[in-house]
Amino acid sequence: MIARNPEEKRYYESRLKMQRDEQARLEAAEARGEERGEARGEERGKAIGRVQLLQSLVGNHESTVDQLRTRTLDDLAAMEQDLKRQLRDRG
Repeated sequence: MIARNPEEKRYYESRLKMQRDEQARLEAAEARGEERGEARGEERGKAIGRVQLLQSLVGNHESTVDQLRTRTLDDLAAMEQDLKRQLRDRG
């Protein structure tokens, strides 16, 4: 768009700046969301691995990743604590 007068040009440039700023905010929010998601996934994966290892050490049937993936992090932490207790009680 070619502005016909200085006032229209300022309006156009202001609107364009607003659009670019909003796009930058959206991209930054998306990047933060991706980082959080990756961190949560990594945390969940580590918790699943610990539970499977403890199940193996205790001699319990080892749950599959798919079975454990349906659990919340709180559930996984509780399972881990219970398995650690079982392991301590054995020795």
